[in-house]
Amino acid sequence: MKTKAIIVSFFFCLFMGVSLLCGATTHLSGDQPGDSVLWKQQLDTIKKNTAELHLGYVLTDYKYIGKISTEEDLERVKLAILDGTGYPFVENGKTILISLKEFSSIDKEEAENMRKKVKTYLDQMLRLRLGLEEVVLEWTCDGTIYKTVCVASDTLGILYENVFINALGLVQQRLLCVIQNSNTN
Repeated sequence: MKTKAIIVSFFFCLFMGVSLLCGATTHLSGDQPGDSVLWKQQLDTIKKNTAELHLGYVLTDYKYIGKISTEEDLERVKLAILDGTGYPFVENGKTILISLKEFSSIDKEEAENMRKKVKTYLDQMLRLRLGLEEVVLEWTCDGTIYKTVCVASDTLGILYENVFINALGLVQQRLLCVIQNSNTN
C-alpha cells in the first residue's frame, strides 16, 4: 500500500511539475477545451518531446472525445484502457505496443498482475471524478499507428494513459543506466 501511495504521489508530482512549467490554467469555454487546459498542454509537450526520448514510439496526434459524466462512461473508458493496446514491449530489440491480452501469451502471471494494478489505479482515479475528460491518443511505433484512451482532469491534467505511464518506467530505467554509467567513468 505504501508503494502505491509513493507511485501515485510520484505521478501527481510529475504531472504537476509539467503543468507548472507549461504555465497551465484550467479555464474552459464551451464544449471544447481551451488551449490553456492543463492536460492539453501536457499532451502537446509529450507530442513535442517523445521523439527526443528515443523510446521507439512517438505521440503523433490526439482527439478530444468529451466529458466522462456517467457510470457507463466510466466503465467503457476503463474497459477500453484495460483491453486496449498501449503497453510498450521490447521484442528482438524492437519496441512494439501490445495489449495485456497479447502480453498474456508471453507472461500470463505478469500480465494478470499488470491488469490488477491498472484496474486498481483506474478505480481510484475514476472515483475522484475531478472533471474527467476522455481523449484518444495516436501513437506511431515503427510505422504502425496505435490508438489509446487517455483519462484527463481539467484540474490535475493527465491521470492515466497506457503508453505514457509505462514510458515513464522505461525513461526511469534509461536514466538509471545513464547515472550508473556516469558513476563508473
